[in-house]
Amino acid sequence: MRVLTPDVETIGEARALLGEGVIWQPETKTVLWVDIVGRRVIETDPATGAAKEWPFPEQTAFVQPAADGTWLVGQQRGIVRFDPASGRTTPFVDIEADDPATRTNDAACDPAGRLVVGTMRLPEAGLAPVGSLYRVTGDGNVTVLDSGLYVPNGIAFSPDGRIAYWADTYKTRRQIWSADHDPDSGRLGPKRPFATIAEADGRPDGAAVDAAGCYWVAAVWGWQLLRFTPKGTVDLAVRLPVQRPTKLAFGGPDLTTIFVVSIADDDGAGPAKANPSMAGRLLALNLGIAGLPPVRFRGVGRSN
Repeated sequence: MRVLTPDVETIGEARALLGEGVIWQPETKTVLWVDIVGRRVIETDPATGAAKEWPFPEQTAFVQPAADGTWLVGQQRGIVRFDPASGRTTPFVDIEADDPATRTNDAACDPAGRLVVGTMRLPEAGLAPVGSLYRVTGDGNVTVLDSGLYVPNGIAFSPDGRIAYWADTYKTRRQIWSADHDPDSGRLGPKRPFATIAEADGRPDGAAVDAAGCYWVAAVWGWQLLRFTPKGTVDLAVRLPVQRPTKLAFGGPDLTTIFVVSIADDDGAGPAKANPSMAGRLLALNLGIAGLPPVRFRGVGRSN
């Protein structure tokens, strides 16, 4: 396994309490990300560092651009559509809206533009294996894909869309799964173990897949990103100056810039602090490795 310690820069001045949901927008050349507990969506221009922010009424788990120019925004009781041009928010789908102790968490679109999103028990309500993984189609149909999860994370898809990945970030599980995925219908086959992260290396959080089909995951508590080959073998560790990275996204003109978000309340446990002032900020690094272009949610999709 190779270990790299690249140069990492901060982008702009915005700082999240719990940064998540980072995604590149090639049309505007900006980065979208969220502050979950700060209940806001942030849009940052990497060229200037300028940022715009939009507040939301509930904990805000993810932001996902849609093909019609709106954004899907994860809330505690479901998903809303937000129009950044008008500032208007409209309901989209309810997910576990009858349970005030859960919220949405990680999300990603499959190559066809269907959204896969996880739910979790709020930490203040006591984490428990009650989280689920859902598929949301353009017509608003919601289908359960998996259940019994503590903190579903790491949702990503292989370049051809035939393999789906997701993880559980719980401290005693740290498991990544994969399953066969039908690109036409969005159906999943039985899940199988893909990889387990050792306790000393962190816990699997948000993820992305590169152009070669390797699975990258932010190892929260582990000060690093880890890259796994399609066979589930870790072949690269990228050391970071933040202890709790939460998600990464490939972006930039050639998709070789890696944007990383993290949790701000870095307590410096573990190895010596590198630069805790960078925690909670939007970070960028470049290893010369290209990722996949982001996929927009497509409102024309129907459930199967």
